[in-house]
Amino acid sequence: MQYEPKSTLDEFNRLMADIRKSIPDQYQAFISQKDAITKEGTIPEKIKWLLLLVSSVTEKCPVCIPRAVQHCLDMGWSKKEMLEACMVAVLVGGSSVMTYVTLVDKTIQDLSK
Repeated sequence: MQYEPKSTLDEFNRLMADIRKSIPDQYQAFISQKDAITKEGTIPEKIKWLLLLVSSVTEKCPVCIPRAVQHCLDMGWSKKEMLEACMVAVLVGGSSVMTYVTLVDKTIQDLSK
């Protein structure tokens, strides 16, 4: 299976730059909402990013996965912890979600180099 997390993120970022220029107010509202939700609160930021990873796998988002993996790595989550958490997504989403767990594994490998 071909999946290049770094090039996927690069392309996404390029496309988002155009959106940011086209609708700056709406883009900033989205970023502000993301920042408010992911910041430290009752739930530690570290756990929020693991939750975002599981949600990304459940939603089968090939762009969200590398973003969440990078944050999880930065927050100190191990490969084993991330993959185990992603199995919750498989429990919720069924066996087709396992495909996206393999993308998490590949992303961890690629971003850990």
